[in-house]
Amino acid sequence: MKIRINGTKNFVFMAFIMSIMAFLPITSTNAEIVRHLYEVEMPVEGQDRKERDLVVREALKEILARISGRTEASALAEDKLLVPRPTMFIQQFRYRKFNSRDVIPEAAEGAKPYTQKLWLRFTKKAVAKLLRNQGFPVWGKTRPATLVWLVVDDQKQRVLISNSSAHESRSYIEQEAKKKGLPFRLPLMDLADQSKLQVTDVWGNFEETILAASSRYQTEAILVGRIYLSFAKTWNTRWSLYSAGQRHDWEVNNSDSLHSAVNEGLAKTGEELSIRFTQVNTSQESDTILVQVKNITNLKKYNSVIKYLKGLNVVTQIDADQVNTDNVIFKIKTRNGRLGVSQAIALGHVLVSEINDPVVRTETVEDKPEQDKVDLVYKLVP
Repeated sequence: MKIRINGTKNFVFMAFIMSIMAFLPITSTNAEIVRHLYEVEMPVEGQDRKERDLVVREALKEILARISGRTEASALAEDKLLVPRPTMFIQQFRYRKFNSRDVIPEAAEGAKPYTQKLWLRFTKKAVAKLLRNQGFPVWGKTRPATLVWLVVDDQKQRVLISNSSAHESRSYIEQEAKKKGLPFRLPLMDLADQSKLQVTDVWGNFEETILAASSRYQTEAILVGRIYLSFAKTWNTRWSLYSAGQRHDWEVNNSDSLHSAVNEGLAKTGEELSIRFTQVNTSQESDTILVQVKNITNLKKYNSVIKYLKGLNVVTQIDADQVNTDNVIFKIKTRNGRLGVSQAIALGHVLVSEINDPVVRTETVEDKPEQDKVDLVYKLVP
């Protein structure tokens, strides 16, 4: 590891960094972290090995779609040339009893009822390798929070779903959030929300009103859904996704159940966000970039920044390249170049982008000064 020290004001602090940085634990501290991404539970009839092998392949399909953010990635698990034995991807498994909160699905016609569930934890490296080898991205645990404004019209009443609703749609959203590894949030619909927004505002998709009411939740994306039961007894949906100043609209018609209608909207949302926040590896950008972070004035701040950057899924290696009196320039190796790192950082609330004059890092090689332009400049949020 190569480090340059500029300035002497905080020499003790900087010298201390040099002596301990190799021993610092590496974890992420971002608030938007989805845990247990590589774990899944599947209902089973018993503990027969043949049944377990079949269930593991189905579970792998769910994991591949969740980690890539792409539904089509699940098909990789069905390819027996790519995945001859899906159990090779398993790190741990155990059988568990159903608890009172579990929704036990009905078994297929003629099959025995489910008696328990199989908990599986997949190996992160093996899953990531399979996805990358087949050209799919690997989405890390830091993911964009999405506020969901959903109105359901079943011809009897029109209901706006909140985080305390007894409506079945709420449980569908929670199930899909867990299945897809996405932090979906529902509004409180407390007095503050009710003073700004009504059911008719969501049903009419009144953009200004919805965005104003959403500001208190500070999510990276906003999903507006309107689901209604047709006279043909099928469910039709209209969806609008707001993210990064853009709006994307789509419709899904003739769903056979309310559950399917909700799931289709959330699945499409997950794919749209995955496309925005993940990239497949390319060779068009350098895999090494320089990132300057300002407002690092003590060891605690340094520790938090390096843990945060190392925790980004797009980062494969990070070194402190130059330590200054109030900032550090990091040399980062990344799978997705400058754009991939900037998109990953934009998801969190740890660093804010700094727009200023071009920054250069100076290095003396064989008594001759050389300068490299820093790729990204950020300021640590207090």
